[in-house]
Amino acid sequence: MRCDGLFLAGLAHRLPEAVDVDGAVDGGRYDADDRRADGYASVAVAADEAPPEMAAAAARRALDRSGIPPSGVALLLHASAWFQGVDYWPAASYVHREVLGDDGRLAPALDVQQMCAGALGALELAASYLAADASRASALVTTADRFTDPGFDRWRGDVRGIVYGDGAAAAVLAREGFARLLAVSTVVDTALEGLYRGDEPFASAPGRPVDVRARRSAFAAHARALVGSLAERTASGLTEAVGRTLDEAGLKIADISRFAFPNVGLHVLRTRYAEPLGLDVERTTWDWGRRTGHVGAADQLTGLTHLVESGGVGPGDRVLLVGIGAGFAWTCAAVEIVERPSWGG
Repeated sequence: MRCDGLFLAGLAHRLPEAVDVDGAVDGGRYDADDRRADGYASVAVAADEAPPEMAAAAARRALDRSGIPPSGVALLLHASAWFQGVDYWPAASYVHREVLGDDGRLAPALDVQQMCAGALGALELAASYLAADASRASALVTTADRFTDPGFDRWRGDVRGIVYGDGAAAAVLAREGFARLLAVSTVVDTALEGLYRGDEPFASAPGRPVDVRARRSAFAAHARALVGSLAERTASGLTEAVGRTLDEAGLKIADISRFAFPNVGLHVLRTRYAEPLGLDVERTTWDWGRRTGHVGAADQLTGLTHLVESGGVGPGDRVLLVGIGAGFAWTCAAVEIVERPSWGG
C-alpha cells in the first residue's frame, strides 16, 4: 500500500551486551566452518531481561524521541518470533501497561506473530489502521525476542547461516516525523509453511525444543517436487515484495540508498538477498547486523535506528526494509529521510 501522510516519528532499540562468537566456536557450540562463512563478529545475549521488558524499554525511548504523549497512541502492536516468558499470556498487554498505562485506554494492544517478518507486518497493519481514520494520531510497534536454552539453541536451532541474537526494537508511526513512510507491502507463500513445521505432530502443550534443521529435512522428504523449486520460490517472494513496494513508492532500486535485511550470515545474505536483487552487500546494514546476530523480527528496525543514530543516512536518503518470516511471508517498507532528528548522528 502507498502510505500518504504517514511518518516515522521515533525509533529505538534495546540490545543487551554482545558476546563474541569465537567463544561458541571454542566451546563446540558453533561450527568453525559456519563461522567463516557467516562472518558474524558477535551476537547480543540477554542475561536477565525478558523480551517484553526489552520491548517496553525500547518503546519508552522511541515514544520519548517522537515527542508524542502516551495518550496520542491509538494502537499498540507487539511482534515476536518465539516464547515471551510466560505461556497463555498476551505480551502486548504488558508493553501497553508499562508504556501507555491508563493514558492508552482507547488504544488496542495486539500481538502479531508472523515470525521474523512480524515487525514490518505490524508496521503495515498500523499504517492501515491510521489511514482508516484521520482522528487516529499515531501507532506504536514493538518487537522483542530472547533465544535461550533449553528450548532454543541460538547457534544451531535454525538452518546453517543464521545465528540468533536477543533484543528489542520499537517504532512510532505518526502524521509527522523525521522519515516519510512511502509504501509497505506483503507477499505470502503458505505452501512453504511446512518448512518450519516438518512432520512434528501437533502437541497438547508447549515445551519441545526447536530444531528447524530436522523440520526442514522432514519437509523435504515429503515434498520433493516443492523443495526442488524452494530456492526459486523464496527468491520469487523476495523479488515480488521488493518490486511491489518500489512500484507503490514510485521508485527504482537504484533510488534506494541503504537496505536493511534480516541479519543472516554473510554467505546467505549475499546469495539469497543481495545477489537476486543485484545489490552489493555494502549497501546493506550488514556491518551492523554482524555484531548483533539475527534478532527475530527486530533486525530492520534496529538497522534503521543505527543508520539514523550514526548519521549513516540523512535528508533525501531512502531506505528499504526487507523482512522474511516463516510461513512464508515477505514484507517490505520504503522510507525516505526528510530531516535529521535531534537524536540522530
